[in-house]
Amino acid sequence: MRIGLPLLVLTSLSLHIIALLIIMLTETSPRGSGRGHEAEPPGAVVILSKEISPDRPTPPPSHAQPPPPPASALAQNVPHPAPPPETAPSAENILAGNGGPHLNGGVVFLLDISGSMYEAYAGATRLALARKFIQRQIEALPDGTPFAIAMYGETTRRSGLLVRATPASRTAAEQYLMEDFNCGGGTNLPAGFDTAEELHPASIVLVSDGDLNMSDHVLLRETKRILGEPGPQLSVFGIAPRGETYDAQQLEEIARQQAGSYHAMDVRH
Repeated sequence: MRIGLPLLVLTSLSLHIIALLIIMLTETSPRGSGRGHEAEPPGAVVILSKEISPDRPTPPPSHAQPPPPPASALAQNVPHPAPPPETAPSAENILAGNGGPHLNGGVVFLLDISGSMYEAYAGATRLALARKFIQRQIEALPDGTPFAIAMYGETTRRSGLLVRATPASRTAAEQYLMEDFNCGGGTNLPAGFDTAEELHPASIVLVSDGDLNMSDHVLLRETKRILGEPGPQLSVFGIAPRGETYDAQQLEEIARQQAGSYHAMDVRH
């Protein structure tokens, strides 16, 4: 039949077109939508940070930095500097702290200016340190206190009669104290006591290194004869007596005999 052949051809062509459409739809569908290819679930989003080399500084954090503290707060946080190491007190300061005259009236400062007092000691001489000590004792005298200065070596001399302590008399006494008088190199302490006692003081302040060139027996006997018993209030200041001698003990025995006081003044440091 002539009409059935075209129909058959049309039907076959339609079937081919349908099959081609199915194939095309299959290829354009998402991968894994078919069997044996299950779609993978989406993974978590990961942001990989850039690797920083060791020699590269770490960037600052993104958050804002707090404002710097005020200058006053910074000053409070600065540690205080360490105090300087304590220095040894000077010989003059040590001497200035050793007592003073017992004032019941007039006082005579009796200074040893024999040869041994000029020897170098503690960065100065015994005489320089003794002068400074007496100078400070004069400065500390209450106004109106009668005082004088006497010196001895082989011979003696004195500043004059007792005068009352005033600014003017203190200045004059300090100038007198610093003068270099030549009384010989020996040590005649009894002559010094005799010069001081002539002023009839209530107190005598003796400053000496000892080196008395006289036996104990003679020295104690002469001291008692001149000053009496007990006599004026006696304060003896032994300024660095030689350690290998009996000088310190002699000075101490004199003070004890006269019911006075002895002060050792070794200022080495």
